[in-house]
Amino acid sequence: MNRPLIRCALVTAFALSATASFAADTVRYLAPGKAAVVLDAKALAALPRSTVQAGAHGAAPTAWEGVPLVELLRAEGAPLDKALRGDALASFVRVTASDGYQVVFSLGELDTGLGGSKVLLVDKHEGKPLDDKDGPFRLVVPADSRPARWVRQVESIELIGASTRPPKP
Repeated sequence: MNRPLIRCALVTAFALSATASFAADTVRYLAPGKAAVVLDAKALAALPRSTVQAGAHGAAPTAWEGVPLVELLRAEGAPLDKALRGDALASFVRVTASDGYQVVFSLGELDTGLGGSKVLLVDKHEGKPLDDKDGPFRLVVPADSRPARWVRQVESIELIGASTRPPKP
C-alpha cells in the first residue's frame, strides 16, 4: 500500500471539496482586460437591491429579491449610461449556470437609459434564501413571456465586448 499516494489523494479530495463549497456560494464576474472578480453573498448584499413580483410557467406571481443585474455591471465598471456608445453598444452579457446553461443580454437592453429591462440576480424568494435547486443565485427576468432566461444556479456573469466587426462585402 502506498501511503504517500493515499495521503496525496485525500488532501487533493479535501481541497477540491473545500473549493467546490466556496465556489458554490459565489458568482464570478468576468470582463475583457480585467481580472476575474468573485462575488459572494456579502458583496452582493452591499449593492442596491430590488424586489419584483413574477411568476414562471403560469404560476402566480411571487416575490423575488436580489440585485438588479445592471447595478452589478455598473459596480464592476461596465460601460453604461453615457459611456454606452459606439463599439460598447455591441457588447453583451453572458450568464452561465453551474450545468453550463447560458443566456445573453445586450448591454443596451440592460442599460436604464436605453432598454431598461429589469433583470435581477436574486438570492431570496418569498423572503427566504433560495433552495439548492435554484440557488444560491438565480436570474429572474419578469418581462420575458417565457422564463427561458431565468437561469438557476448562476455561476458566472461575463461582459463580452464585440470587438470584431463583420467583413465588408
